[in-house]
Amino acid sequence: MKTTAVLTAVLLSTPLIAQDAAVTPTTSAPAEEMSEQAKNHLQLSRNILLVLRELTGTLESVNDQTTADAAAVKVQEIAVRMQQLQQQADSFPSLSKDQEALVKANINEQEVQNTVHNFLVSVVQMAQMNCYDSESMSRALSMVLRKATSAPSGATN
Repeated sequence: MKTTAVLTAVLLSTPLIAQDAAVTPTTSAPAEEMSEQAKNHLQLSRNILLVLRELTGTLESVNDQTTADAAAVKVQEIAVRMQQLQQQADSFPSLSKDQEALVKANINEQEVQNTVHNFLVSVVQMAQMNCYDSESMSRALSMVLRKATSAPSGATN
């Protein structure tokens, strides 16, 4: 049952995690210079990727109940940072279409796809192993996935 709950949360969170960094290739570069707000959006997107990579590395380091219990503390800390990033994203004003295009042009789509893919693989592996029977890892991972699935679905930050 625990595996199903974790897998369901992963599937529900997938588009939300990727929403910030989803990139649509542009055929022509906008002539406009990137505003300070756009730079903030870009930096936030990069920070999200860094945190997601850190979380993935932490999950990939788990190979038994002992390492799962130890890693759970770090996963909880990352969940808090993810919440802070979400609050920051929620506070950012929307960008104009041109500024949004500039931000997207500065994000490496392949990097985003690889990062999200690796994260999802690590979560699925944890679910398949029932978090190595670690209740603390199960709770910590639930915190992360709850943060991802509680993000507003219409957010573009």
